[in-house]
Amino acid sequence: MNKNNHRKQLGIWICTALVIGNMMGSGIFLLPASLAPYGGISIVGWLVTAFGAIMTALVFARLSKNTQQSGGPYIYARQGFGAFAGFIVAWGYWVSIWCGNAAISTAMVSYLSFFWPELAQNPLLSLFVALTAIWVLTLVNIKGVREAGIIQLITTILKISPIIILAVAGIFTFQPAQFEPFNLSTGSNISAISATAALTLWAFLGLESATIPAGDVENASDIIPRATIQGTLATALVYILSMVAIMSLVPNEQLLNSSAPFADAAVVLWGDLAGYLIAAVAVISCL
Repeated sequence: MNKNNHRKQLGIWICTALVIGNMMGSGIFLLPASLAPYGGISIVGWLVTAFGAIMTALVFARLSKNTQQSGGPYIYARQGFGAFAGFIVAWGYWVSIWCGNAAISTAMVSYLSFFWPELAQNPLLSLFVALTAIWVLTLVNIKGVREAGIIQLITTILKISPIIILAVAGIFTFQPAQFEPFNLSTGSNISAISATAALTLWAFLGLESATIPAGDVENASDIIPRATIQGTLATALVYILSMVAIMSLVPNEQLLNSSAPFADAAVVLWGDLAGYLIAAVAVISCL
């Protein structure tokens, strides 16, 4: 009994932080520049993927009520379709996480170059910094699930607070002219929405995060569904509001070549100091 109580270490706040923190990473901080060639129509792409993410979150919320074993997508596939299907899902998920680490570390180095310009010029130095960050966080995760969860909660609070402030401030400085023409690409509206939705989908990866450590979650059948749905809804709202804010504040020509779009938007609103703060938040978001 004591051993079981000791294992149930994660509550609603940490589980929600896992969902928000794992989604709100490199994707949102780099995507404004990637979406700039499409213009305002990229907001429609965000809405499409946000809807898909919420529907997927509802699926995970439902599945999580059927088992309290750790593993998330792996355990659901194994229980529903057998060991081989579970292995394929687990293997694919593991590979996707490793690939994601490359993108996340690249984003971290990109925003860190806002403070340390040499990182943008020296590939070996940027590689060393990225690998160091990966190994430090690997050691944190090895130390224990609760320690990793606490780190996730702290970094989530740190990174989401200034982003929400930026998103809200952007509402009051909304400039419709920045969204004209609505579709800057040479393709049709449908093709532009499809292309932007494919890009924005990356930013919603991680919505399943609360299901992974289910065996360590107290009252898992209640907390995991709530954390998954609440975390996905909150993240989608912040994504869309902050994207509108950035596109209103930063000229599209500047956004196209920006390595730190959020920092550039903060500079427009509040000056250089705010830009450094947002860049620091972006580095933290990759942790």
